[in-house]
Amino acid sequence: HTTYMYVPARSSIMRGCENMCSFCIVPFTRGRERSRPIESILKEIRMLSDQGVKEVTLLGQNVNSYRDLSQTSLPLSFDSNTQLSRGFRTIYHDKDGGRRFADLLDQVSMVDPEMRVRFTSPHPKDFPDQLLYLIRERPNICQHLHLPAQSGNSNILEKMRRGYTREAYLDLVDNIRAIIPDVTLSSDFIAGFCSETDEQHSDTVSLMKRVQYDMAYMFAYSMRKVEYIRTETLWHPYSGLAGFPTC
Repeated sequence: HTTYMYVPARSSIMRGCENMCSFCIVPFTRGRERSRPIESILKEIRMLSDQGVKEVTLLGQNVNSYRDLSQTSLPLSFDSNTQLSRGFRTIYHDKDGGRRFADLLDQVSMVDPEMRVRFTSPHPKDFPDQLLYLIRERPNICQHLHLPAQSGNSNILEKMRRGYTREAYLDLVDNIRAIIPDVTLSSDFIAGFCSETDEQHSDTVSLMKRVQYDMAYMFAYSMRKVEYIRTETLWHPYSGLAGFPTC
């Protein structure tokens, strides 16, 4: 009798982030977004499949903004222009060209139909319908989505520079559940963000009750002492050094 150990694998597909949320240091420590070529990732996934791995998680700071600009002979399966979730916006211009996350997920899921595929950590702005329909149609892509909300109040979300309102976020949740009825959802939340009132915090609580997440990571906002260095490259209206809100 042979006993097999179930060990999930992880594959890093991109690094960096360009969202510039006011509470986050990642764009300053990890730099701008850059993605591995799809061929390199597929080679790794095939190797993992040959080793008997039955579950792989695709990793990235903003995993679903993946954009492969390398030369390729593989055809594009989906529109290569930026496709944001409805009602969401970014601080940067649309990025044209390249193979997107839906293309990668499409290719990865076909390597081994018996290998389950997950991904983390996504941003809610990067869930166009084409990605949601792909997740619904492929049985080996796990129907669990992480949707970091951070707050349920639109004014606090604006101060966080998240690029969406409470209403847009809830519309996205409704759209996801309409396309993937059996989906499970998780999220991230920050309590006590700069200037947050009890009433604004209660909006976050009501959002959690409305969505009924299966799991959530919840944190109290941690204050940091920073100096104002007002340069063109580092300072913006809501933050001081390295993106931390100075309250």
